[in-house]
Amino acid sequence: MINNLNMYIEGANIPVMTTDGTITKRVYFNNAATTLALRPAIWNVNANIPLLTYIDAPGQLGKRTTISYEDVRDRILDFVGGDTSKDTVIYVKNSTEAINLLSELFYQEDPEQVVITTAMEHMANYLPFISRFKTAVVAVTKDGDIDLDDLENKLNTYKNKVKLLAITGASNVTGITPPIYKIAKLVHEYGAKILVDAVQLVQHRSFHMKPYDDDEHIDFVVFSAHKCYTSFDGGVLIGPYDFFSKYKPFLDGAGTTKFISSEKIIYSEPPKRYEAGYPDIFGVRAMGEALKFLENVGLNNIAEYEKKLYHHARRGLQSIPKVKMYAQDSKQINIPYIAFNVDGIYYTDVANYLAYNHGIEVGAGTSGADLYVQSLTGVSPTEAYELYVKGKATGIIRISLGMYNTLSEIDRFVDAIRNL
Repeated sequence: MINNLNMYIEGANIPVMTTDGTITKRVYFNNAATTLALRPAIWNVNANIPLLTYIDAPGQLGKRTTISYEDVRDRILDFVGGDTSKDTVIYVKNSTEAINLLSELFYQEDPEQVVITTAMEHMANYLPFISRFKTAVVAVTKDGDIDLDDLENKLNTYKNKVKLLAITGASNVTGITPPIYKIAKLVHEYGAKILVDAVQLVQHRSFHMKPYDDDEHIDFVVFSAHKCYTSFDGGVLIGPYDFFSKYKPFLDGAGTTKFISSEKIIYSEPPKRYEAGYPDIFGVRAMGEALKFLENVGLNNIAEYEKKLYHHARRGLQSIPKVKMYAQDSKQINIPYIAFNVDGIYYTDVANYLAYNHGIEVGAGTSGADLYVQSLTGVSPTEAYELYVKGKATGIIRISLGMYNTLSEIDRFVDAIRNL
């Protein structure tokens, strides 16, 4: 099954026309931006559209809709090894909203605290904190890894002020997976909690929050459904029920309260307190179906297959002298992404050449990880701004592979780069 998953992916085999009029099969290597859609997730949604009603609505259909919507929370907790007696799952539009929500709640707790994040992060795990708090940014090494010495130095420097470390579970640029459990243990020694942005992790390999009494326990997790082959909105913020029960909603609206009068407001218990307005019924159902599919295939099987894809692509690019790959000396590359540039050719030109001439879609730019890309390419903040002003912003080309991609697609991509 693992060698033929593209049959389950909508859009993986559609024909596209290149600039010379050739009709060829589309190759999609931009899974870190958004994955293509699993057919079972789409089928689930389509089958339930005629039965749509509001959650908690009276009647059999309302009961059916509510149960299917709520049951996905349990599937999500099981998927990431959460504690059903202590953790809760808050539905959000995506991981960006989840991180903004968590940032706001930590701000309600203590606006004077220091938040630590890293130079590896997607801006979704950087801007929500730097806009609210004094934020310390952990450097990355020359190999593209998190600098653990710098992390400990910052924990020491801001001792007793740090209450949260926000860190990616996997880089969306290089596929590096920081040692999050080692980092969690260190952070807990300083009395802080850890947020893992798992948006690039959970669809590629198994992940577990670990028990509360484990020093390596992960306190908060976020991820997005559209990175897990749904094509729909939908994401989650997972963390302790007791923490979420302390604070006011980030968004106010129907569903966040149990009672309102002109004299009194009683808020709903988490997670409902943070789920204002119309629920994303189909996005949640699609997410549950996609996670079930990933579990049935087996995350370990997916990881092993994608490892073969990564090494095949790496060998191919290494054979081309004009290609410069980034962070390839890291020992922590566990997600099948490769960032590179081609000597003498601007990254957008390479990406457009691949798309228009060969029907191969890749990522191009900073991939939302501006600080990391600047570090990888050796461009200082001043130089980055000067290049931006000149209309030649710093960037890379990125291939991000998924469980349905094939070795033959990689061969086609490598041949296209070789002939550039």
